[in-house]
Amino acid sequence: MRKSEFFMDLCFIREQVADAPRQPFAQNIDDQLKSLFPKHAKWSLEQKQADGLDYVIAEVTGTGAWEKDEDILAYLEERAAHHFWDWLQGYRLQVEVKEHAECSHCGKNNVKAGVL
Repeated sequence: MRKSEFFMDLCFIREQVADAPRQPFAQNIDDQLKSLFPKHAKWSLEQKQADGLDYVIAEVTGTGAWEKDEDILAYLEERAAHHFWDWLQGYRLQVEVKEHAECSHCGKNNVKAGVL
């Protein structure tokens, strides 16, 4: 199985509801990302409000076993809550497959040669 790095920009939008106690929108998105990517991913969130709408832009980066964009989308379709899809209004996705096992810290190949 080959490793890959992925990069996602996600745009979430929902209507504001007056006088309704709700968890902050960014917290909802953060909770969803934590459940989808419990390991090997990190993200930053930017929340805005305008014209009666809540906006959250999420920049997500991480590593996984996906080889193409469709693999990540299939993963999300299987695991994301329905709210995720209700709120998701746009995305940009990129997957970079690593061709061989390299150390992420030094870039050197982890395979060692032995002597018989």
